[in-house]
Amino acid sequence: MSDFLDYNAIKRKIESETCSKHNEKPEFKKNIKGFEINACCEEFRGKLAKKAEKIVVDETKSAMEKMLKNAFKK
Repeated sequence: MSDFLDYNAIKRKIESETCSKHNEKPEFKKNIKGFEINACCEEFRGKLAKKAEKIVVDETKSAMEKMLKNAFKK
């Protein structure tokens, strides 16, 4: 699954956020299990986790559509 996800797109979207309380940016790290998000506080990290979940769903859907489209090309 992780081979077809665009982690750079996910990273850009996550790292573009700023914590409203601490004015800090998060750090997105890809690892063997997927990725992790380091943030200044748990509240901000929780918000980013929800956003990342939605982004991963969207990226997966997009990747699957591309794979299916290419599978039926002649």
